Amino acid sequence: MRLREKYYKRLVSKHLQGETTPEEERIVQQWIERSSANKKFVEAEKGLLLLTQRKPVTYNLDNAWEKMQQRISQAGESKVVPVYPVYRAKIVRIASLSGIAAMLLMAVGWFGWLKNSGNEAAKTMLQLTSSQTVVDDALLPDGSRITLNTRSVLNYPEQFAHHIREVSIFGEAFFEVSSDAQRPFIIHASGLDIQVLGTSFNVEAYPDAGFVKVAVNTGKVLVYPSGMQPESGTLLQVGETATYSQATGKVLKGVVDDLNFLSWKTGVLTFRETRLADVFKALEKKYETKFTIDNPDILNERLTARFESETLDQVLETLELIFELKFVSGDSEVIVH
Repeated sequence: MRLREKYYKRLVSKHLQGETTPEEERIVQQWIERSSANKKFVEAEKGLLLLTQRKPVTYNLDNAWEKMQQRISQAGESKVVPVYPVYRAKIVRIASLSGIAAMLLMAVGWFGWLKNSGNEAAKTMLQLTSSQTVVDDALLPDGSRITLNTRSVLNYPEQFAHHIREVSIFGEAFFEVSSDAQRPFIIHASGLDIQVLGTSFNVEAYPDAGFVKVAVNTGKVLVYPSGMQPESGTLLQVGETATYSQATGKVLKGVVDDLNFLSWKTGVLTFRETRLADVFKALEKKYETKFTIDNPDILNERLTARFESETLDQVLETLELIFELKFVSGDSEVIVH
């Protein structure tokens, strides 16, 4: 069994470096699809490579693999909460991980001491995490502010390099980046790189979503697929969005047409003659629940309303009065009659 594990983890390493033969690639793809634990292992290592693709990195893959297998055995696949130590690792956990969802776990803990080119000292990697609550106004070493949505992870160095500021995001976050013309700020987000000098914008990059979405609030942002040259990127200005498809590798530019794209941060939901179909989508995202509709005809009804700090039950009470609906709440699901 141990020989087989070593065989597969070496294939994963070759796969991420693009060094597999066609037959090895077929085998590793089959292994990845075999279980969610395998997918999480691959995504976690991919996150490390995204953050360190310009820097040499040394880590102990054997130890990481063994730790992951131990945690899976102890906790069960649906509750794996690993923080993988790496070679000479010093992990700093910020915020509680209790009750964190399994989707978040692929991003957790694959960071050690990174070495910049030249003779600079190794850097300690820090990790900002959120589980069921939003983390407000966290400060990065350069003074940039981050608000982290639930089920999200931000990885960043204790000190930024002299020539560049790099972080990686798994999940959703709002960035207010301090201006520094000499040091671009680069965000690695599940296959999309985002480059800024000083601006504010929202990034949505949940690992299982299949897409990355950037919406600019102030300033300008340059986005481009990881591995591409910035010169070939797409420039976004205030009120514009970019959606990157992980399946096609393409970036689609658009405009911010969702009044509630920052509702997770502001707590405010605004609807102006909005179809109930879109209202329910907004409620699903904000309150992390699912709506099941018994009568599809109601989805074309329109709502004009503003909700600031109401609970989901309070919002549903309002909708019941306006549209004469009945809501039955279950485990992470609301049935609409």
